[in-house]
Amino acid sequence: MDEHDRLPQTGLYTLFYAWITLLAVGTALWHYQMGAFDRILLPAALGVALLVATLMSLAPYASWRAAALITLLASYLLIADILLHSDRHALLWLGAPPVLSTLLLPPGRALVLNLALAPAWLWLLKGGWPPLGPVLAYLAITLTGALARWEIARQLTLDRLTSPHDPECDALSRDTIAECLHQEYQRAHLLDRRLSVLVIHLPQLEMANEQFGAGLRRELLQRFCQAARHCCRLDDTLGRAGDSLLWMLLPGTNEHDALMTRNRLLTYLDGTSVDETGHLSAQVIACTLHHGESLAAFRQRMRIKEQALMDSTP
Repeated sequence: MDEHDRLPQTGLYTLFYAWITLLAVGTALWHYQMGAFDRILLPAALGVALLVATLMSLAPYASWRAAALITLLASYLLIADILLHSDRHALLWLGAPPVLSTLLLPPGRALVLNLALAPAWLWLLKGGWPPLGPVLAYLAITLTGALARWEIARQLTLDRLTSPHDPECDALSRDTIAECLHQEYQRAHLLDRRLSVLVIHLPQLEMANEQFGAGLRRELLQRFCQAARHCCRLDDTLGRAGDSLLWMLLPGTNEHDALMTRNRLLTYLDGTSVDETGHLSAQVIACTLHHGESLAAFRQRMRIKEQALMDSTP
């Protein structure tokens, strides 16, 4: 599944599943109050299934997809039963299936499913055939939902391509941190002030990705970024320089102060742990700009330190 096809799993989706669960239970209670005892079993059973889906939506990502499919199937069965026995307000329920599939499935799959099931939903309606009004209403809702989801996906893709932040953690992207380094170099050169960079290697990332998956890799990155921001100043800048490499730009900082920042970061990391890997581990080297040194030479020294850190990893 593409990144933009994933469901925006938040507490709102759990509330959405809970609302559908209450709707199924309320339908069963309504049938009981109206004396339609032969119609109680289906919504009651679907209410139990929807309750399970609601609880699954609180679990990790693998359960979110199952919760969405259970909710969609149970809702379809409930709507089909209502349409089959409803003489009034049928058009109101006819709009529910395309809306549900649009919310719970990727845009392409939702559109295909809605078009494939259109004859079945329209057949459940009572009256003459073909029902022109319901057909147009159903198609309008289906196409509007698909266009809305595709527009959201397009905007998310555009934001991801133009965002200065790294998609995996709370740090600047590679291109942005490289541009920041160039700007800080120019500022240091014009104002004749110091500039230091902490070259950081996170050796746990590759192991975490191989043994526990991308989820733990992102968690380790995010936990490190939080630790780094806790130990640095407001005008310091953190960014990704590689898969397991980061730079922390320290403008106006000499080598001694950069080493103090390095030690403060390492001390803080010793007290930060993750259940799967223990305390966070990082290898950090300070690199300070020499007087009159060119940006190309400075970056070359940083690259040499990066390679040294990676080569020293067992």
